[in-house]
Amino acid sequence: MGASESTEDVRTALARVRAAEAEMHQRIRATTSLGENELRILQLLLTRRRDGFDVKPSEISRHLGISSASTTALIDRLERQGSVERRTHPTDRRSILIAPTDRAVDEVADVVDAFADRVARAIDALSVAERAVVIGFLDAVTEAADDIAPARRRERSFA
Repeated sequence: MGASESTEDVRTALARVRAAEAEMHQRIRATTSLGENELRILQLLLTRRRDGFDVKPSEISRHLGISSASTTALIDRLERQGSVERRTHPTDRRSILIAPTDRAVDEVADVVDAFADRVARAIDALSVAERAVVIGFLDAVTEAADDIAPARRRERSFA
């Protein structure tokens, strides 16, 4: 950051990021007929799938900060829409995994992946020292949010 950027410039930039992400979510929801939590579930599933991990309903509940009953209702709705499918866990037959369908991948993954790729390129363009500053700032913002609403602590994940 140069000498000309003020504290207000940083606040304004943060507000622009938050507004742009909210607008992106709104556009995705409008084109896919998904609610906010449904979109967040699909983003989680797509991200975890890209990273080679399966997702249990309990992970979705923790990610959204909602009850297992609410999670089940959202998964049911997404399943009826053809966006997710339940799969038997390969080693624990009592457990299920939730996976995005090919339809969900076609409708949502391109946008989610394109955003993730552009963010990754922006991160890659930072020096090690700049990354440390960004991480420190984002951790402080996260801590501020968690201090205001401690009952809703989220796992660190980019989705």
